[in-house]
Amino acid sequence: MDSRTSITLTGKAHDWAARANLEFVTRGTGAAAELGITQWLNLGCGLPQVGETTLDTARRYHADARVAYVDNDPAVTVSGRALLTVPGVSMSLHADARHVDVVLSHVRGLLDIKKPVGIVATALCHRWPNEDDPGGVLRRYMAAFPAGYLIFSHARDDLLISAYTRPLWQIRSMFLTGLRLLQPGLVEASEWRPADPIPRQVGRPHFVAAVAGFGAYAASPVEEAA
Repeated sequence: MDSRTSITLTGKAHDWAARANLEFVTRGTGAAAELGITQWLNLGCGLPQVGETTLDTARRYHADARVAYVDNDPAVTVSGRALLTVPGVSMSLHADARHVDVVLSHVRGLLDIKKPVGIVATALCHRWPNEDDPGGVLRRYMAAFPAGYLIFSHARDDLLISAYTRPLWQIRSMFLTGLRLLQPGLVEASEWRPADPIPRQVGRPHFVAAVAGFGAYAASPVEEAA
């Protein structure tokens, strides 16, 4: 399930948080697509939201882009198959993203594990306790491909209450050590390369976000946030 549904926020605060995260996903996906990524693995995709899907964004840059969507909510999968699945182009898989081998075995028919990939894991990992080794889960996905970019966001414990929020230092250490962060690094979601100045109505963001190169694309140390 898309972890946005677990955020303990109401009314406008929830709308602001969701908006900031959604807009980051679009910008982060576009940045990776601009760098040559043509295939995507979207973990914990959630129900389609207003605006562009991962496939919509990717195909603005590459007409041959492919996307595998993964979610553990059956309702999401049913809707995804109706709204997101295009034979040979995209698929919607009902699976827990923590079951890495299961997911990879199903998406190999669509994604080429010998080529770079974009992995979208946004508003997801704060649903997983430390005992599930969420950082290790993401690294197993990254290790399955020669290179790629991780599109990542996580709830901050000093900004909102959610299932397993973590302090900024732990988010950086658990998920981003050894990766190469694109500028501006790990920042609040609405501050990651905004297309326009952050509008007043967005309010205070509730997620930190980053786009990070891994595998062959992690050629230099992590860039610190500005």
